[in-house]
Amino acid sequence: MRESMVQMHWDISKLLSLGVDEQFLKESDITPDQARDLVKGILYLRERYKE
Repeated sequence: MRESMVQMHWDISKLLSLGVDEQFLKESDITPDQARDLVKGILYLRERYKE
C-alpha cells in the first residue's frame, strides 16, 4: 500500500512538472493507474515529437 502511495505522489509531481493543470488533477478524481498512464503518454509524445 505504501509503495502505491509513493508511486502516486511521484506521478502527480511529474504531471505537474510537465504542465498538467493542478485544478484539472483535483477535479478529475484521477486514479493511480490513470495517473501512471497519463505520465507515460505525455512522456511518449514528448519523445516522439521532440524538436
